Amino acid sequence: MRKTRLRISKQDLHYVIVFAIITTIVASSLTYVTLYPRPQEQFFASWVLGAQGTTADYYPNNNPTIGLRKEVTWTLGVYNHMGSLQYVVLRVKLLNSTMTAPNDTTDQPSQAATIFEFARVLVSNETWSIPFVWEIQNRTSTKNEVTITGLSINQTTLTGQLATANSGYDFRFIFEVWHYDATTSDLSFAWTTSDGQLHVVWTQIWFNATVTTIR
Repeated sequence: MRKTRLRISKQDLHYVIVFAIITTIVASSLTYVTLYPRPQEQFFASWVLGAQGTTADYYPNNNPTIGLRKEVTWTLGVYNHMGSLQYVVLRVKLLNSTMTAPNDTTDQPSQAATIFEFARVLVSNETWSIPFVWEIQNRTSTKNEVTITGLSINQTTLTGQLATANSGYDFRFIFEVWHYDATTSDLSFAWTTSDGQLHVVWTQIWFNATVTTIR
């Protein structure tokens, strides 16, 4: 019996070589990804929800002007996606419209004093929901300014000149997410991502505390 030899054309040989090279590259890539997975993106997230736990009903009767002893209920949220256990502190600050808020460019917190804070250890991918119930208990007013001098947060009373706003307009709560940094053995506002970038996270919500003059 005469044997028939299988002949491969140059074009077919070219395709075989190219396929072999592609197969090798793909296999090598899969092996590399398996052995050296891409670093997980690291971040914190935070938010403020209204009385019903939604992005609505932030103010009683949808009126951002808050009267004395008018209870306001929010839910604060913090999410840990840093890939590890984190000690997190949520710092609360009370500002007016002219005071400096946290800076996302320089990664610096607001220089305003912290009036309240919450702290908790969060495991990786844990969401922390925090009831935030507050009311203005006292305030003083002049012709041009209103100063909040008494504030209740979660049944804790705060006193002093907490913040002053022009005619009582545009007060704001700032909520800054801080975490314990093992490299400095201290709390830090900014964190370093897997690609070496600094990031911060904070939220704010505005309200008024104007005084109505009865004539």
